Amino acid sequence: MTTTDRQALKRARAMLKHFSAIDPKMQVSTVLTLIEISEAEIGEREISVKDVEQSVGLQSGTASRNVAYWAEGHKEMNGGHNYVHIAFGTDRRRRALTMTDTGRAFLSASMSELK
Repeated sequence: MTTTDRQALKRARAMLKHFSAIDPKMQVSTVLTLIEISEAEIGEREISVKDVEQSVGLQSGTASRNVAYWAEGHKEMNGGHNYVHIAFGTDRRRRALTMTDTGRAFLSASMSELK
């Protein structure tokens, strides 16, 4: 490894510490779920739970739980983080996922570590 690699690893670790501060046992797929939703929003692309499932490589139930974790929560969890908003998509059979202002601010602070 080079010094450049070492610096990149330090920046990645600093970014991941933002997620760890929320939940020290957070899984990588949970982090990737939020990143996928944010990336879709930046690209002005509608994204659904099914899209997250496919892009992150998750089972349907896991993708739904990960989205709920970042949104309002689910029945097995006391509340969520409200970083993601779930609404009807343009095709009303699918739910569209978008970032909330709180979610955007969190990811912006996290991603600033990579610069």
